[in-house]
Amino acid sequence: MMVLDPVPVVIDDAVEEHNLDIPFSPKDPAMGTHKIKLTRRVWIERADFRELESKDYFRLAPGKTVGLLHMPHPIKAISFSANTTTGVVTEIQAFFDNSSKKPKTYIHWVPGGSPTAEVRVYTPLFNSDQPGAAPGGFMNDIHPESETVWSDARLETGFYEIKRRAPWPEAEGEREGGVAPESVRFQAMRVGYFVSACLLACLVGVVLVWGLMLTFLVVL
Repeated sequence: MMVLDPVPVVIDDAVEEHNLDIPFSPKDPAMGTHKIKLTRRVWIERADFRELESKDYFRLAPGKTVGLLHMPHPIKAISFSANTTTGVVTEIQAFFDNSSKKPKTYIHWVPGGSPTAEVRVYTPLFNSDQPGAAPGGFMNDIHPESETVWSDARLETGFYEIKRRAPWPEAEGEREGGVAPESVRFQAMRVGYFVSACLLACLVGVVLVWGLMLTFLVVL
């Protein structure tokens, strides 16, 4: 799992950290599992939270319950904090909802302490199907927001096992000539399919840079 635009959720009654066993592929048990920590502080997508609850909204909002993928219990938001100047939500407070009622929606998340990554999401480069026909030339048809860079995305630690096994799953001929960074690829649940754009060694460690291969629409 990967969160592009993270906002923290503090689960008040998650008093003890413990490991959850997560499948690499829910559809293919042969790919095995990996462990991630269930922490008191987790990260969710900012787009999966609303400050005001409504009947036609099924993700997280004050008073709303939502499932976290692979988490044993859903959570219910009780309050949130926001920046007094910008109004941007800075933290959400929640607790485990142990009622027997199944939540209508499940969202992805990553534990506190997950690695940070830069993620690049691409949409069509041009505004039209025939950029060469644009007045003044194809440069005038370039979409100014064809690349979105998420510089503070969070990636769960199962990534390291995927990187170690790359290319995995292996396509025909990929082992010829060794393993290149672009052979490290995975599906980020509810987001899209990603490939490693580069792994940049720097003085403070490793910067993980990911580019979107294929996206899909999630309607909730």
